[in-house]
Amino acid sequence: MKLNCFSRNSERSMYELSSDEMQAVRDSWKRAKEREIGKHILQALIERKPQFKDYFGIHVDEKNDDVFSCREFMLQSHRIQNFLDTAVSSLGFCPIGNIHQMAYRIGQIHFYRGVNFGADNWLTFKKVTVESVTQDGGSSESSVIDMKSVPSLFPSNSSTVVIIGWEKFMSSVIREMKRGELL
Repeated sequence: MKLNCFSRNSERSMYELSSDEMQAVRDSWKRAKEREIGKHILQALIERKPQFKDYFGIHVDEKNDDVFSCREFMLQSHRIQNFLDTAVSSLGFCPIGNIHQMAYRIGQIHFYRGVNFGADNWLTFKKVTVESVTQDGGSSESSVIDMKSVPSLFPSNSSTVVIIGWEKFMSSVIREMKRGELL
């Protein structure tokens, strides 16, 4: 097997989702959107980096108004969820290029509106999205794993496939959004 680390094909395949990963992303998305995941993503973004309020145009008097129930917050959380819903629903049914074009266009819209996230904020957006979508929505329990209960290092039916799928998916989407911002 020949390994070529510098070709466009290896870059392309790095972000390409397998059919199992696509299915895992779609299945986890079905569960996540029932929890109004857009709100969870935006709330986590603002809690980790309060400047996201400014990026998303959320301006409230924090003494009198709840940031997480104001009109702007609700609007932006719905936009995040609707974008992800459209993108995930297209996985496996439309060419991935269509999803990338949509992400690129959103990046252009960010550029025209003067929103430039910067690399650290894109990483935060990716991390928060992957974490929010892949958690089961239940109570947060200890992350200690009983190694005797793990049949192999990376069992194909575990949450590992979901996390890898979302990491790849969000990496490719954010790559295209960043390209759109660069114009």
